[in-house]
Amino acid sequence: MERLEDLFCGDNVVKIMPTSSIRPNLPAFITLCTCLTTASAQIDVVFEHLFNEEGPLPILKAQKDLIPDLDVSNGNAGVDSYGGLERYDGDRLLLAVRENGINESQADHDTVLAAEFPDRSLIWINVNTGAPMGVALEVGYAPVELDQDFIAAGGSTIDYYFTFTVDDAGVVYANYKNKIVRYAPDEEGGFSAPTVAYTHANDGSERWYQWRFETLRASGTGSDTVIIAGGKTWRPSQGYRELVTADGLTFTATEDGNVGFKGGSSSIVPALFGETATQEWVYGTFYPGGSNGVDTKIVRNVRDIALDEPFGGSTFDIQIDEEIGYLGRFFSDTDVHPKFPYLVSYSTPSWNSSVVGVDPAEGGWIAIHDQFTDALGDPEFGEDKAALLAVHRIVATEAEEFINPSDEAPSSIFHGTLGQVTINVLPGMRPGQAEVLWHSGIYGYGRYILDFAPKQIEVTSVGRVSAEEASISWTSEVGIYYRVETSSSLEADSWQVVNASVPGVDGITSLSISVDAAQTQNFVRVGLGSVFAEDFESGAEGWITATLDEPFPDSGNTQWELGTPINVGPEMAHSGSNVYGTNIGSNYAAFSNITLASPVVDLSGVERATLKFLNFVEASETEGGQVRVLNEAGDQVLAVSEVYNSTEGGWQEVLLSLLRFGDTQESVLGGKVRFEFRFLSDDNTDDDGAGWYIDDLIIE
Repeated sequence: MERLEDLFCGDNVVKIMPTSSIRPNLPAFITLCTCLTTASAQIDVVFEHLFNEEGPLPILKAQKDLIPDLDVSNGNAGVDSYGGLERYDGDRLLLAVRENGINESQADHDTVLAAEFPDRSLIWINVNTGAPMGVALEVGYAPVELDQDFIAAGGSTIDYYFTFTVDDAGVVYANYKNKIVRYAPDEEGGFSAPTVAYTHANDGSERWYQWRFETLRASGTGSDTVIIAGGKTWRPSQGYRELVTADGLTFTATEDGNVGFKGGSSSIVPALFGETATQEWVYGTFYPGGSNGVDTKIVRNVRDIALDEPFGGSTFDIQIDEEIGYLGRFFSDTDVHPKFPYLVSYSTPSWNSSVVGVDPAEGGWIAIHDQFTDALGDPEFGEDKAALLAVHRIVATEAEEFINPSDEAPSSIFHGTLGQVTINVLPGMRPGQAEVLWHSGIYGYGRYILDFAPKQIEVTSVGRVSAEEASISWTSEVGIYYRVETSSSLEADSWQVVNASVPGVDGITSLSISVDAAQTQNFVRVGLGSVFAEDFESGAEGWITATLDEPFPDSGNTQWELGTPINVGPEMAHSGSNVYGTNIGSNYAAFSNITLASPVVDLSGVERATLKFLNFVEASETEGGQVRVLNEAGDQVLAVSEVYNSTEGGWQEVLLSLLRFGDTQESVLGGKVRFEFRFLSDDNTDDDGAGWYIDDLIIE
């Protein structure tokens, strides 16, 4: 949920004159209405160029009957292959050409085409069409010298996987065997000579001399630059690791940043809202290197910065869709972004379908999944898996570019099936929008816009009904809640909430608004609301206080009270002036057993939400408060939270997922419920404190 001021916007200001049937001197009503609701998942193809169709890149073409053992990647290769697609600036992308598919050793080869697309080069690409716009950088076959220990161990100077990444300042990092080289922008629109940014020294692992980087990801600038680098291989110690720098020039591997994925790896991002604030997440795949493709999966590793813990595995599983053929296998890569809450993956067409029993050969997929799973759901219905939100099919299979087609088990070239997806959130994008760039070693490249962003609200009518009443109507959706506010001056602190939780309908939602007849002008705005919101500033309609007899009778000396804190507890409300508190002007007493229950909250159409509230708690370790979720009637407990007790005081925010609520980890979505705040104290009065105070509840 974005800040309120970010959700409301005033680009369109419409002046609505008074209805003619009402007194003509009634003040006009003005609405600010370019605000947001939610949208369905959507993948829009900006461009996609595949090897099996005509496109703007002349070297991207289907090639069969290849003999890879005789087709060394040294400039004489007959197969075209690619090593990355990255955004460089607002107008240009960069595409890595590993091999142009031209055998430069042949006297009659196409010299013009080879010069336009050199082997081991980066090509400028038009962001709107995917068309090439010239050579940006020639890395070449040996951009820097390799160390003698690498050569002595058996390492080769040629035939390496070629990939690259770009940091936020436009610095390019490209791989060369066990090294990453750095190209800084010069002042003439090009790049400076390469310097060595990182060398993976001999770690004593098997096949160290076959070191390769297949994927690089960079973020930040200067000394804040972080690189994620790994090999997509079974070779020991060549999984993904985090590289950091003190000077922006040379990098070292962090001790706790070895995530070890043998397949692809995402960027490292902060844990999503509602999770431990000090956690970081990274996602990876088993395929290739740790899987034959059929048994592959996506995994999430977690580290806790506050606990100084390295990355460790956690459970993460995804939904599939057999009806359309999305089976969740052959994952080559995945990515996440701190400003985009969903996971994007690339499932490559297999390179060994016949070997692993996949017949017919499968195509590829770009898929978007939720990052949350319901671990207590029913596996038969996929409720314990991360929801599949949208897919895009890549219409290509290994059968279209076989090597050794006469073999009993022909396949495509291995490194060519691999690829990468990268998420970018561009300036001007609304929350929920992102760009995805995809490339495959042999199948092609593409750019896509993901739109999970809220749609614009269209206000269909607004006007005065009487001197004290107005009405506003807007386009809406079922399952979405809207917030309506009014102001008489447009000053930032003048907006008053009319309703923060207006349920939408499929079509037009209308709301009556009370207005001050004496005001010469009134303004109204509509934006995203919450499923439920309460700040206690307008009383507490629908809230119910009660006492309980179990596990012991309540003494009656402690009550939930609505008002302004005095004498004990917080110095003031978290916002406004009102809170609900236990004995708002004095400490709680012995044998307190009291409850405060919310009005009925309808969660029927809600798929995922979080209860947020501010609490001040001052109670001993044997006393305190607990949040319980009750059914609509209030006579059945559905889930409970931990017990809140502390002697430190101070307003603290509490976040409780409604998908996995509190200690019981039960989902409370899908029906009508009440939220109950229960406070208990024992018979020891020596350690009694101010008690429990609640303010600013919101479900979103």
